[in-house]
Amino acid sequence: MIRAPRPEDFDPLYQVVLSDAEVMRLAFQGQLSDQDRAFDFFSSVLDHDATGRKPGILIERSTNDVIGFAGPLLCSVLGAPDYEIGFVLARRTWGHGYASEIGRAQIEYGFTTLKLDRVLAQVSPENAASICVLERLGMQLCSTTETSGRGVRLVYAIDQSS
Repeated sequence: MIRAPRPEDFDPLYQVVLSDAEVMRLAFQGQLSDQDRAFDFFSSVLDHDATGRKPGILIERSTNDVIGFAGPLLCSVLGAPDYEIGFVLARRTWGHGYASEIGRAQIEYGFTTLKLDRVLAQVSPENAASICVLERLGMQLCSTTETSGRGVRLVYAIDQSS
């Protein structure tokens, strides 16, 4: 389940995701592992206003535990205003099918609620598991990009007509 972040979500999110070097290496080149930087990210990037147009907190339904964050994010990597989907999950949840479930729901949300013509995703070339998920979701590799905050990323896209 994705919901708007609450102040009390920071500590568990930091513990299971934002301070995990392996998770952050794949997501943000390890740049958020410092607690102050992680708090800045938590405060400025996540959807505290519940607009549905920014990432929210991922909650595991069976336990009610914070297990990561996911949701749409404005993106202009292909030269036009788009939204990318994304999911950053606690390592203990890897391999349980959560990424596929979250990705499928985000694509549907992008097309039906946000009325997008296409949805993008950016992934580290080293993240074979996420690449497989994106391809299973019907997304196709369309570009490669590099930014100072995220490094080299493969850009995947899916069109409404796909």
